[in-house]
Amino acid sequence: MPALPNGVLRSKLAGALPEETRFDTGPEDVHPALASVPGVGRVRFYLWTVTPDRSAKGARPAGEHKIQLILPGQKKRTKASLETQGAYTVLLGYSAEFGVFVAWEAPLYQQFAYSPNVQCREELLREARGTGWAVAPPRRAEEVRVAFSAGNLPHFLRTSRAADERGLKGQWREAHFLAQTPNAKAPLPTRAKDLEEYVEKQRERVAATRLVRDGKFSALVRKEYDYACAVCTLQLEITEGAHIIPVREKGSSDKVWNGIALCPNHHELFDGTAFVVNPELQVRVDRARVDYLRENDPAQGIEILTDFDGERIRAPRFWESNAEYRESMIRALSHRAAAAGIA
Repeated sequence: MPALPNGVLRSKLAGALPEETRFDTGPEDVHPALASVPGVGRVRFYLWTVTPDRSAKGARPAGEHKIQLILPGQKKRTKASLETQGAYTVLLGYSAEFGVFVAWEAPLYQQFAYSPNVQCREELLREARGTGWAVAPPRRAEEVRVAFSAGNLPHFLRTSRAADERGLKGQWREAHFLAQTPNAKAPLPTRAKDLEEYVEKQRERVAATRLVRDGKFSALVRKEYDYACAVCTLQLEITEGAHIIPVREKGSSDKVWNGIALCPNHHELFDGTAFVVNPELQVRVDRARVDYLRENDPAQGIEILTDFDGERIRAPRFWESNAEYRESMIRALSHRAAAAGIA
């Protein structure tokens, strides 16, 4: 399956990093892109497009997605390696379908043959799209995969570097990333014998916290929009409260200014940043991703997204009556659009 153009991948990477980030490589360079990231230091990014895995005979393995490692100039039947000297090196994928990044452990892929598949499960992508942060159990050489929203890329870099500096592997690494879940952080256990129970309880705690937050938040937001989808105006008691800044991302809030009432279809599309809403309350569709999906996947019904590009959404009740909430919502919308790399 074809990949997103390198320039689009680079724009997604740049949008997800702090504004003060300085790149030392060109706007088309993603294998690697070298940058100085505030709060992290020198980082070497290797970034590929995440696609459904259709490499097996017949139907693809259920729920598998992958990146394919090929470096510029690498020829078939030759080996290549990821450079790890002189900068902190990360191996990333970006999913055009789910609108999230995935990270693998770069040191495990320092040498590789031409075009190996590096995989993750679809449920990891789905969880990250809905919440902003998802951690998979160890798999293949005890590797821990992490998926996250664009706004969580700086947090991932800091968390991953700390894990590497402490030499955390396998279940200890999984526990570390779970403990650093944004807005649900917890201390790590001190004894190895407590590790398995800790991981299980952390997963349960994070999931339960989200369910409680979502239930209360959704009711408040739906009322603020008169129980109608703010995009398509559908009003059939099926609207949901969507967080502008995801639940597991710094700056998230359960106050109504951080919410938009959406039908289930537009909620999924918004969570995956297929579109954003700008501070003027206008829908802005990610055209690069729409073009990619039209070319590579079934896109029947895509008009539910594209027909609203540039249209103004329904404003919440507080928009004219509460200046503090309006300004908070504008900041949240601006942050989300910038992180998604959508003008």
